[in-house]
Amino acid sequence: MRFRQMVALVLVATLLSIHLPLGESRMDGIENVENGCICHSATNSPEVKISFEGLPKEYQSNTTYNLVIAVEGGAVPIENPINTAGFNLWFHNGRLAPTSNDSQLTDNFQLTHTEFGNDQRTWNATWTSPADDSLSVEWRLTVNTVNGDGMAAPQDLWNQISGHVIGVNGTAPKPVSPLIVYGIPIALVTMAAIGYIMVTRSDSKALDSDEEE
Repeated sequence: MRFRQMVALVLVATLLSIHLPLGESRMDGIENVENGCICHSATNSPEVKISFEGLPKEYQSNTTYNLVIAVEGGAVPIENPINTAGFNLWFHNGRLAPTSNDSQLTDNFQLTHTEFGNDQRTWNATWTSPADDSLSVEWRLTVNTVNGDGMAAPQDLWNQISGHVIGVNGTAPKPVSPLIVYGIPIALVTMAAIGYIMVTRSDSKALDSDEEE
């Protein structure tokens, strides 16, 4: 009985973890922040106002664009803070590159701050567009502001913006249906819960049957 319940619990945990947000934060850079810097605070904050300049509405092929990332608001630094902010920039195509020692490329080609660059709130970078100018290139920028006490806490505030940049011969992407975004995780959780209830009830009936005998 316990084995079957254990299997059901593992199934529930697995299905739930498929859609759990991931996040990693370090003084020398952050990555895997599809759902934000949740190791600092659970949700994004509109107090963190991100500025992202230099990206064209339509890109030319094999062209390098100078990007400027800046943030205002967010966490208020303490006196003599260890650090004040960090960022993560991701493009699904093209090439990102740092322009100074305040940022660096991660192993999966995302751009993030260095330890030197996490005590500032403005960064510069370049993005070189792909050779194919018919693509719609997705991008995502996450900025984390911290109070500088060296500890990840809800007082540290982050925000995230995202979008697409279209090639001169490309077309805008179709929006994703909310049914897909929210329906699939809800369906998975419901299926896992039903499976667990069925296994538990089956084991309970078997136990009652054994006691009657």
